[in-house]
Amino acid sequence: MLDADTKRALEQRYFPELEEIVFAPLHRALGRAELAGALVLDAGCGKGTWIVRAHRERYRFVVGVDVYDPGARSADAFALASLDRLPFHDSAFDLIVCYLVLEHVAAPQEVFREFARVLKPGGTLIFKVPAAYAPTTLLARVLPYRLHWFLKRFVGTDKGDVFPTYYRCNTVSQLERLLRENGLRGKLRQVDQTYAYLSMNRWSYIAGLCYSRAVHHPRLAWLRSGIIGVCSKDEAV
Repeated sequence: MLDADTKRALEQRYFPELEEIVFAPLHRALGRAELAGALVLDAGCGKGTWIVRAHRERYRFVVGVDVYDPGARSADAFALASLDRLPFHDSAFDLIVCYLVLEHVAAPQEVFREFARVLKPGGTLIFKVPAAYAPTTLLARVLPYRLHWFLKRFVGTDKGDVFPTYYRCNTVSQLERLLRENGLRGKLRQVDQTYAYLSMNRWSYIAGLCYSRAVHHPRLAWLRSGIIGVCSKDEAV
């Protein structure tokens, strides 16, 4: 697998807009002035979602929740629970972050209902999911589960962080419906990180960067690998 310095150098050469296109929308959302001092739920946190850690100093308290105990954690507190049955009071959190987790839930309607329940009126929900019909997702869906970790180890994923996938809320239309039905409003944005799956060597990473840059043409949005949601809970809910 390529080291971080080599990847950065290739990104600057072959996809210099990568940070602004792929990550800046998340950083801007998490850096909003109204989220300073927020009480945050890191949903499906594992050892701690990297994008939450990047803004940790701005938040008052971070609670992690997951279906397994990862041991070392970056959250201030941790709950062992399923996302469809969160052990928290109504309107408890200012911000919920759920990063590359929703593809693993079997009942997304219940999960979004719980998110809406524990989110304060006017609070923010930020999530990212793989897009259902992107080439990387289609490949993952046809491969036997036992092969997922074998392949993901090449991009640095631990065996304990590989879970079964269902892909039941991984299209724009499915997500729009779930948001609407649970009193959540916001914008969905499609981005591509195919390059991240191809960091085995220099040439595969270059190919991935070129692909990711190409599909950010508006007419090729359907080929992008991920969907980002930045949403808020209706004040009346």
